[in-house]
Amino acid sequence: MKMRRAIMPVLIVYAVLVPVIGDAGDRPAAADKPFSRFCKARDLVGTWRLVKYTTPYEFKDPNAPYLLPYQVFQFTADGSMKSAHSPKPFQENPGNLFQAIPAVVTYGLERDGMVTVRAKGAATAAETWHCVAIIRDRKDEQHQVFMKRGDLVMTLMGKNGQPLFVRQLRKSGT
Repeated sequence: MKMRRAIMPVLIVYAVLVPVIGDAGDRPAAADKPFSRFCKARDLVGTWRLVKYTTPYEFKDPNAPYLLPYQVFQFTADGSMKSAHSPKPFQENPGNLFQAIPAVVTYGLERDGMVTVRAKGAATAAETWHCVAIIRDRKDEQHQVFMKRGDLVMTLMGKNGQPLFVRQLRKSGT
C-alpha cells in the first residue's frame, strides 16, 4: 500500500504534463493553449541539469543516484547519452565534466516522445522515458512546480506502462 501512495502523485503529474492531442476540430482555445508537446530529437540534444522540485517519492534504495540532488545529463546528436550524479554541486562546467566520462549509453527517440536508453551493444531497452518539451512557462502551485519554456519533463515508464519517476531538466546555462 505504501508504494501505491508513492505512485499516485506521479500519475497526477504525468496527466498534467501529457500534451493535448486531437484533430483540428479539437484545438484548445487561446486561453487553454497547450504548454507542452512531445519531445523531438532536436529538443534532447544538449547538456541538461536537474531542476530541484518537491517530490513525494518513496524508494527502497535511498542511495540510488537518481535521488541525488545534483544531476547533469548530456544527449548528443549521434545518439550518445552521459550522466553524472552527486550529493554536492559540481565544481566544473558540465561540458568539461562529460569529456572525462566514456560514452557507454545510447538513446533513441521513438514516436510520441518515447525515449529508449540502453547500454551500448544491448539488444533490449534498459529504460523507457516519456519526454515532453515545455513550450511556454507554467507554474503549477498545487504540485509546487515551475516549468520554464525549453525545459524537458521526462517520466520513467515501468514495464506495464505505469509512470515510476519524473525528472525535470533545464538546459545547462539557462
